[in-house]
Amino acid sequence: MKKKIIGVFFLLLFLSSCSGTTPVVDVNALTTYKWKGFTLDIPSAWVVMDLNNSWSVSLPNPREWVLELVVSSKEEKSWFVNNLIVLSKDLEEETISYDFITKNNPRNYKWYEYFYEDTNKDFVFSDWEKSKLYIFLAKYNKDNDKLRFMQTARVCNGKKSFFLTIGLSLDINDTAKYEEIFKNFKCD
Repeated sequence: MKKKIIGVFFLLLFLSSCSGTTPVVDVNALTTYKWKGFTLDIPSAWVVMDLNNSWSVSLPNPREWVLELVVSSKEEKSWFVNNLIVLSKDLEEETISYDFITKNNPRNYKWYEYFYEDTNKDFVFSDWEKSKLYIFLAKYNKDNDKLRFMQTARVCNGKKSFFLTIGLSLDINDTAKYEEIFKNFKCD
């Protein structure tokens, strides 16, 4: 399972290194989007990527995961755009969000050129579902810059997992407003 998560992480690093920006996230300016199986409030100024266009063909395929949603800021900074990625996977065994993220966290140091765990804390979604939130700095090879990542997971109906990651530039230290995006994730 950890190898699968590492594969997903490489996808996230790839997406994060494609462009660059420091988006302004105003939690009062969020737009609610409904996708298959979930609802999420995202910054109104961010762009939802069309996964059916030619851009998506260049994305690495996350083994055993479905790429549900990619959202990015419009603001570029140092060839990077802040982004949000949601992946999903049907689970073989019923579980809860807290157990799922605890078993599938990103802390496998040997896969990275650089890894530093900044935050590992309990996290609660707006409907009181408990999970964990990991915030870390990572660099997967010498050619990529270090980035800040926020990751959590949500399990819906015990059998469908959603892995949520926000990639941020290193100049963003206060991640509280980005946590609000995660908190508003709701299962349908």
